[in-house]
Amino acid sequence: MRKLTAIIMSGIMSTSLMAVPTYAKEKTETVTIKLTHNMDFVTIPDAIVAAAERLNEKYESEGKNLHIEIEKDYQRIDWDEYMQNILFATKSGDGPDIFTFSGNIKDQVRSGLLLDLSDLDQSKFVEGSFDAFTVEDKVYSMPFDIPTRALYYNKDVLKGLGWNEEEVKAFPKKIADGSFTWEDFIALCQEVQKKGLVEWGMVHRPGKGNDFLDVLRMYGPAYYNEEGKLIVNQDTVTGFFQFIYDAANTLKITPQDTTQRVWTDLQKMVGEGKVFAYYGPVFSSTYVAAEAGMTPEELSESIGFALFPKSEKNPDPFTVAAPQSVSVNANTEHPEICKALLEEVYSGDSMKDLAVHGDTIFSLTSVPEVNEMEEIKTNPILESIGYMADYVVTTPPVEGESVFRDELFKQLVLLELGKITPEKAFEDFKVQIELNVDEDAVVFECD
Repeated sequence: MRKLTAIIMSGIMSTSLMAVPTYAKEKTETVTIKLTHNMDFVTIPDAIVAAAERLNEKYESEGKNLHIEIEKDYQRIDWDEYMQNILFATKSGDGPDIFTFSGNIKDQVRSGLLLDLSDLDQSKFVEGSFDAFTVEDKVYSMPFDIPTRALYYNKDVLKGLGWNEEEVKAFPKKIADGSFTWEDFIALCQEVQKKGLVEWGMVHRPGKGNDFLDVLRMYGPAYYNEEGKLIVNQDTVTGFFQFIYDAANTLKITPQDTTQRVWTDLQKMVGEGKVFAYYGPVFSSTYVAAEAGMTPEELSESIGFALFPKSEKNPDPFTVAAPQSVSVNANTEHPEICKALLEEVYSGDSMKDLAVHGDTIFSLTSVPEVNEMEEIKTNPILESIGYMADYVVTTPPVEGESVFRDELFKQLVLLELGKITPEKAFEDFKVQIELNVDEDAVVFECD
């Protein structure tokens, strides 16, 4: 009986063990992130795609049952249309989770489109690079680069003037330390033209753009205050208008018909050494090289880049940057995953993709550590301007800035043609600002 009981108990235990359910490994959750990008420079969204791949590897090694898939949508349309499409798609419940940003950030914050990204580690970035994306102390977009605008100058022309190799090499440093001023630079443009070394001392872009706002800084305080209000300072604007008038009509270092010319002709003139100086984005040097039939390496042998110098009205050398950035949709169902993707871009091995972006578009990146990487250091243009990251100025969101910029250019056209005086240009400029910018968004500092 004892044997029979043991056999029966053994069978019961065996049956009991077989009845215990076995659970399969928890199913991996797949999250799809919609990523939208517009125009060129696809190295921006490509860096986010690569960040997703690295996060997936990290999650798998940690045993985290989460997998990120990226649904890409790359477009080539007008930027205003692009942002409107994102807004409309979001309202219909089909907006992207992450997108390259463009436009007036204050308007987009008011529309409720942008997620607060203030918890990103801003200490990893170039100082001030978030300024353009900050509204009421909250950050709404992450900068990927700092495309600096600077002075181009022709090194061969300086050698033709009698400068030795060491003097030419030291030139940008003299501007950076303040010993060579804006007034000195204008005199240099006159000298090289007068001696027949170039056809023109200085040219600029043929159409409206922020480049002219950089030169405006030579003649007084910034055109905005800490609150992001537009500042119309009569002395500053009139000083800028006087320079534009003089350069074309008195000093004659700039063609009167510069605004009537086409981009490609001006770029070719700069690349071929027919012009000593030009001001604009450093990344435009690739276009200059192409129009002159050169590689960027060949162009870098003859063209150098310098900060905008200190002047009688501007105490410090500087370069202005207009970073390209990425935002997260405030309506995303996956805010933490989206932020994790952006954090991954500037972390560890992922920084390599940020370096590739900078190298590809010929721009310093928004992360100082990345600017020390081989891709940046061996770029023929960027290798000589890394120091400029310490002089970067980024413009905060300014109400009415586009009106200010466009009206400035309208007067510039007339001034270069000699059809108006600087004083009359300011009067007309002021009237247009009064008519087209909300009075609460602008401060007039006039006599």
